[in-house]
Amino acid sequence: MVNLDIKSISSLEKVLPLQEVSFSEVKKGSALKNEEYSYQLAFKATENIHGIKELKLEVVSDIAENISLYNVRCVPVLNPMFYDEPDENYMLKGPGMMPDVLDEYTDYVMVSSNYYGAVWVSIKVDEKVKAGNHNIKMQFKDEEGVWGESDFILEVLEETLPKLHIPYTNWFHCDCVASYYEVEPLSEKHWELMEDYIKMAADHGMNMILTPVFTPPLDTKVGLERPTVQLVDVKFADGKYTFGFEKLSRWLELCAKYGIEYLEISHLYSQWGAEHTPKIEVLENGELVKKFGWHTDSLGDEYKAFISQFIPALKEFLDGKWDEDKVYFHISDEPNEKHLETYNKIHDFIKPLLGDMKHMDAMSHIEYYENGLVDVPVIATTSIYDFLNKDIAHLWAYYCCGQGKFNLSNRFLGMSSQRNRVMGIQLYKFDMKGFLQWGYNFYYSQLSTHLINPYLTTESDGGFPAGDAFVVYPGRHGAVPSIRLKVFNEALQDLRALKLLEEKIGKAAVLEMIKEVEDFNKYPENGEYFIALREAVNEKLK
Repeated sequence: MVNLDIKSISSLEKVLPLQEVSFSEVKKGSALKNEEYSYQLAFKATENIHGIKELKLEVVSDIAENISLYNVRCVPVLNPMFYDEPDENYMLKGPGMMPDVLDEYTDYVMVSSNYYGAVWVSIKVDEKVKAGNHNIKMQFKDEEGVWGESDFILEVLEETLPKLHIPYTNWFHCDCVASYYEVEPLSEKHWELMEDYIKMAADHGMNMILTPVFTPPLDTKVGLERPTVQLVDVKFADGKYTFGFEKLSRWLELCAKYGIEYLEISHLYSQWGAEHTPKIEVLENGELVKKFGWHTDSLGDEYKAFISQFIPALKEFLDGKWDEDKVYFHISDEPNEKHLETYNKIHDFIKPLLGDMKHMDAMSHIEYYENGLVDVPVIATTSIYDFLNKDIAHLWAYYCCGQGKFNLSNRFLGMSSQRNRVMGIQLYKFDMKGFLQWGYNFYYSQLSTHLINPYLTTESDGGFPAGDAFVVYPGRHGAVPSIRLKVFNEALQDLRALKLLEEKIGKAAVLEMIKEVEDFNKYPENGEYFIALREAVNEKLK
């Protein structure tokens, strides 16, 4: 029997197989009720063994039923960043391997003497877990006995973590699920898979969902189309449109089942300029036709007539089924200064139809807000300084592939986990009213020209920095979490804990506690700071 080198380390460390594990050990932590607490076990055989040794991992704890284990797997990274946008704060600055996939533990962990492996330990502290200290013993064993073990103490507080008080959306691409699993869009198997993906998202903090009333016109090459995932059936006869909402009703039931609070209606016009319309299939003269799409003008009378009938019908359908104040509409994603005139005309047409319902769009140019063209500006963190001093009531933040520079927070594979986690504190400090990221599960290449395998192609065939396009992997039966998904959920938990503490000691005192996080690109660059800060917040709550 060979001994193991086993170290308990924080969730913010990334265990690289060929790098000596020199992280600080974390032997205890604390959590509130209604929180998920995570740490890792890094391990390596201390003597040479032949090949790989498969060991079972046994959990000995009074809260064992609340603990889930995941084998941490590495994925290849070819493009960790945009190389023409240099930023020194990356762990990986060229091609390599990074740990990310969290493969749920079933029978064994693989132990080697050649590299460090890691197991992710996730503890869901529900209301049934008693307050106080809980010892968690992890034993690596086989039929010969115990190879090594580790002890960790989790202190559970009496306080309950409140639910997230702002909307958070990470765009769910229904069509990518259908494509990857090779199932018919909106077939029973597709609905089954989508439910699993929605549950995974909701379990990790997402409370708003992109709702494809029509196939979303996002990241699609001009002239091409993505698989149809239209949730609203449309008929046209005698100059009038009628609408069937059976699929949308099923969608609402599914979202409500997992606690989704906000609906984000998919974009009514094409991306980057709103020049065209989404692909919309319509039953006309007994035949299903693509009545709208790249071939139709966004300002044309035909589409205006359609929208003028659709939005009132949708509002009537939602009345009594969903809180009107939690329904958001989009016009077009990421318009720039060249699109102002077209966007203005569309806004003036759409806004009276929406009435009191909110309109939101991701953008970087302040002219849209200053001209009164958006209720809820969702601003790229590269541009957010232009908006912070404008006293905007509903200011959101977002990041995507363009925010991997200037030391801004993001979740690319090549970045450290603390660069992912800091966003929760930043959202609190700057009082952001929501957060958006575009890629929960985008499994296509850039512009959606073809399907990719996210286990092998983490940068969408070179279109984006690795990890930008997805935070869940497609498993055999549904979504598989990533380190980055778990860590961003920890960021949201930090935000929720800070809001809870604010109720007890006031905002000024909380801001003093987080003063080291000075800005969106100036904050401590070590994981220990975030672990220690959260422990300090919990101590104050206690």
